[in-house]
Amino acid sequence: MLLVFPLLNLILSPSLTYSQEEDENIIPSPTNSDIIILDIPNITVEESVTGLTSVDGMVQNNSTENAVDLKINVTLFDAENKTIRDTNRFVSAPFTVYEPNSTERFSFLMSVEEFENYAAIAYAERTS
Repeated sequence: MLLVFPLLNLILSPSLTYSQEEDENIIPSPTNSDIIILDIPNITVEESVTGLTSVDGMVQNNSTENAVDLKINVTLFDAENKTIRDTNRFVSAPFTVYEPNSTERFSFLMSVEEFENYAAIAYAERTS
């Protein structure tokens, strides 16, 4: 059974895109002044026809600043709330600048067949 729990916009739900590689979990620190936490107004995490987990959605630059290097971190949890998989993905294309209120869609697969809930956070770097 799939349960989805929103957790601010750090969502206890999943999200991120374009790179198909899973990399180390590097969650941004809210105290890092170069990082902007972004909104995830739309996200779906469900089993795909391939038997993997499909993550689809949209990230919005809800800040007042331009942003680059949009990333999303998605963590999948089991019934005991233990981490099954943690993935970071780039959502943005290289050298793309996202103005305030702009959006970017994402879609990717995760190599997990079953999970109970998830968390997702989207973030980017401020442009100088």
